[in-house]
Amino acid sequence: MKRKLMFLMTFLFIGIGLVTAQTSRVTGLVTSEEDGQPVVGASILVNGTTLGTITDIDGKFTITNVPSSAKTLRVSYVGMISQDVSIKPGVINVVLKSDAKALDEVVVTAMGISREKKALGYAVQDVKSDQLTQAANSNLAGALQGKVSGLDVKPSSGMPGASSQITIRGARSFSGDNTPLYVIDGMPVTSTPDVSTDIQNNGSVSGADFANRAVDIDPNDIESINILKGQAASALYGIRASNGVIIITTKSGKGLEKGKPQVSFSSNVSFDVVGRLPEFQKTYAQGSGGVFSATSGTSWGPKISELPNDATYGGSNANSDYAKEYGVHQGKYYVPQRAAAGLDPWVTPQAYDNAKDFFDTGITWSNSLNVAQMLDKSSYSISLGNTHQDGIISSTGMDRYNVKVSADTKLTNNWSSGFTANYITTSIDKAVTSGNGLLRTVYAAPPSYDLAGIPSHVDGNLYAQNSFRGSFDNAYWAMENNKFTEDTNRFFGNVYASYQTDFGTTNHKLNAKYMVGVDAYTTHYVDSYGYGSNTGGGRGQIENYGWTNATYNSLLTINYDWHINEDWGLNAVVGNEIIQSNRKKYYEYGTNYNFPGWNHINNATTQQTEEETWKNRTVGFFGNISASYRNMLYLTLTGRQDYVSNMPRNNRSFFYPSISAGFILTELDALKNNVVNHAKLRVSYAEVGQAGDFLENYYSTPVYGGGFYMLTPIMYPMKGTTAYTPYSTIFDPKLKPQNTRSYEVGADVNFLDNLITFSYTYSRQNVKDQIFEVPLASSTGASKLLTNGGKIHTNTHEFTLGFTPIRTKNINWDFAFNWTKIDNYVDELAPGVENISLGGYVTPQVRASAGEKFPVIYGVGFKRDANGNRLVDENGLPIAGEAQVIGKVSPDFLMGFNTTLRLWKCTISAVLDWKQGGQMYSRTTGLADYYGVSKRTENREGTIIFDGYKTDGTKNDIAITGANAQQVYYSRLNDIDESSVYDNSFIKLREVAVNYKILQKRSIELSVNAFARNILIWAQLPDLDPEASQGNNNMAGAFEDYSMPQTASFGFGFNIKF
Repeated sequence: MKRKLMFLMTFLFIGIGLVTAQTSRVTGLVTSEEDGQPVVGASILVNGTTLGTITDIDGKFTITNVPSSAKTLRVSYVGMISQDVSIKPGVINVVLKSDAKALDEVVVTAMGISREKKALGYAVQDVKSDQLTQAANSNLAGALQGKVSGLDVKPSSGMPGASSQITIRGARSFSGDNTPLYVIDGMPVTSTPDVSTDIQNNGSVSGADFANRAVDIDPNDIESINILKGQAASALYGIRASNGVIIITTKSGKGLEKGKPQVSFSSNVSFDVVGRLPEFQKTYAQGSGGVFSATSGTSWGPKISELPNDATYGGSNANSDYAKEYGVHQGKYYVPQRAAAGLDPWVTPQAYDNAKDFFDTGITWSNSLNVAQMLDKSSYSISLGNTHQDGIISSTGMDRYNVKVSADTKLTNNWSSGFTANYITTSIDKAVTSGNGLLRTVYAAPPSYDLAGIPSHVDGNLYAQNSFRGSFDNAYWAMENNKFTEDTNRFFGNVYASYQTDFGTTNHKLNAKYMVGVDAYTTHYVDSYGYGSNTGGGRGQIENYGWTNATYNSLLTINYDWHINEDWGLNAVVGNEIIQSNRKKYYEYGTNYNFPGWNHINNATTQQTEEETWKNRTVGFFGNISASYRNMLYLTLTGRQDYVSNMPRNNRSFFYPSISAGFILTELDALKNNVVNHAKLRVSYAEVGQAGDFLENYYSTPVYGGGFYMLTPIMYPMKGTTAYTPYSTIFDPKLKPQNTRSYEVGADVNFLDNLITFSYTYSRQNVKDQIFEVPLASSTGASKLLTNGGKIHTNTHEFTLGFTPIRTKNINWDFAFNWTKIDNYVDELAPGVENISLGGYVTPQVRASAGEKFPVIYGVGFKRDANGNRLVDENGLPIAGEAQVIGKVSPDFLMGFNTTLRLWKCTISAVLDWKQGGQMYSRTTGLADYYGVSKRTENREGTIIFDGYKTDGTKNDIAITGANAQQVYYSRLNDIDESSVYDNSFIKLREVAVNYKILQKRSIELSVNAFARNILIWAQLPDLDPEASQGNNNMAGAFEDYSMPQTASFGFGFNIKF
């Protein structure tokens, strides 16, 4: 029995040993020959098997259960030469060399198709995740500033949820949409604002800002962004992509090491302060003509120190009106607003810093959690994000919550499937700007008035305002009683199924993919002026309105690759896309609340309600064929046929072609050398369009209202009107899409093993058949005609330069420059139309004007002589001239400078932004002089000589001396719009950040960071940040009118991954 037992145990141990001998554990380290740094994410495959993994953060890898029959590993990484290495005991050290040919960087292009960058005949530029998040910017538009050539980002302010206009290579439309198409994980999504400030806010000079829907995107979720700049790059998207495309790829579980889930969490907090404030005079009090007035809107009164001696309010003057009534108060003066608030009315005069006291320190706190895992045949990623922002104005803020789930799985060797789902809820509290703006009583407050200290309402009545002037809402009262909110719930995502096959060959590959997606959201807006507001006529008003938008997208693509032989390759893509868009708008308006304390539509005496719905559909068929020869010559042809429902019935089908070519010079044997390792020429041509919203001409129901009733003549005939009346807009039955023809040439050159990279692109865009509204004579029965007319063209020059002077194992320093010159010109408008308004007042306003750059500022200019010299009158005061073009908005050039320095475990990065040229109208600056509150008006005992000429042609030498004369001078300037037009050049330190890796192990990585944004600025515009302006439309960046300010931010955070 013992012998049998010993035999069985011996047999068992031998069996275990044999099994163990059949498999083994392989470990190794992969580094780069160039700098000795670990190669993160290199692919390791056991030849002859399906076993594999990728290297971790330290460049290390481990593969278990490697069969004894396996002899070699295949090690590969993008941009490096792949190696086969022998399997041996111990740690396998692999050193990968750079492959100049593998510049063949893969980028995501139109329809989610991945292409080698060298094969493209047009310019693209990508931005990686770490570049977007290095300074913890929670706003996608802000995170892109200064980092991409050809991209112009115009933020309206630094407030929570502020709009930003993003354009690529200039504008295509005078008054329409110039925003690029956003594509997230292969599916187009809405990015433009539903509401234009030009329409809702009376030419963008009242009301609050409206966010563009890109505010819903959390930069922490993004893996990379590819910018398709030209029409040839975006032609496959057809009629929606005439403004270029921003392709966003979000983080997923793909590419991770198989095994346990990877968890990453980041948290950042920033402290936001007002970026740039006007300088105010601290010497002179409220009043006019040197006389104090407690209710004056100007500060041309006596010196503040002399107020106790004032004839009316002085406490030291026994003969003053209030001293006679209340007795002498030595060294003090009487303030009626303090008395109205129930405070001691007698105060010692002093200068207050009302603007500085008004703004708070805002706090932005962003958190992001991601859990991702790569399994044998599947991967998934789950992200949670939150951004909480308290604005620099106490009544403003934003809360955004993001949830994202994605998964991919390989069902069989040929079939795979996956989905992406995003849910976002955004809540924004805003502040009103411009004519009825919150800052109107802050920047204009007299330095002698204690705006923060004197209650904004009278004693015993919360709704009766108490302020230094009665025509505008007191800022503190408005924060308590007026409300402007924007609340959005949004879902977007897609699901796909993909079939791949190589037909059992090595030179054929087919990939068929069908994707269906949806982008659905509802946004509710509330614009409420409380009971007692000056804007609401004393009893308040409210507007409730909102949009529901649901866009459904069906996309089929079939991608075929044929490696014909060693010289030739062919790729063909065909597909179909169906887009169904359903939109609904509601609007409620109420005025005159019945009683205070309940600012609600149901409390309004008069109410008005309306609702509108739209539906449109686009069906597109597209094809693309690309041929390559010896990795040297590339040619691509594209065509797309679109059918749209929102154009006239006989004009709904459009075909758009494109062609692009690339020639890599360094593939020629005669040009191969050790200095220039890559040189490429590229050229492209494309034609795309942009449709309008055409409606069959229809009649509307006229409304007669008043008091508690709104009546329609259909139900209650009035004055013989018993039917519908023509709608105010006539739609041209021959309307067609505007057409953009784009030409592009460029070159890419890399030197010294890619230490220096250079790229240049010239593009020209000719746009005709603009769709816009032309004013009509009242005799037509309508006010405007929606038609085609006008041409615009754009010339764009783009340079990018990259330089890496130090590239070693422990130290790496790189620089990146981008330079852009965009010239937009309006060639013509409709017959008989010389200009159209984009926003503003009657004068000044922003316009598209025939024969001028786009856009221009139009208003009353200085009167000039034949030589262009400004003229003065007999008192040395400037003379107002005719209304004319007084400023050109487009800058001479834009330049961004980016640098990153890595010193062992510490990384320092910075972004510098330079805008040169262009002009802006700044009403805040001009009115600060007119009101007498600016620092420029403080030297009232000095002399001003206006830089101009007398009517006899001699240089002006007439002195303007004394406070009263200066008040007249600044009043004259206020009548001349051109006096408030300023050079808009600036240089801004956009970002600076420091990141330090405290832990960097296989199992855990921990880093801390500190950052600052917009902390230094050099600007030609006095007082204000030139990136504070009115309008979320085509007047953005041109017109400032008590606009919300920009902010400077300082913060810190950490990131942990395990």
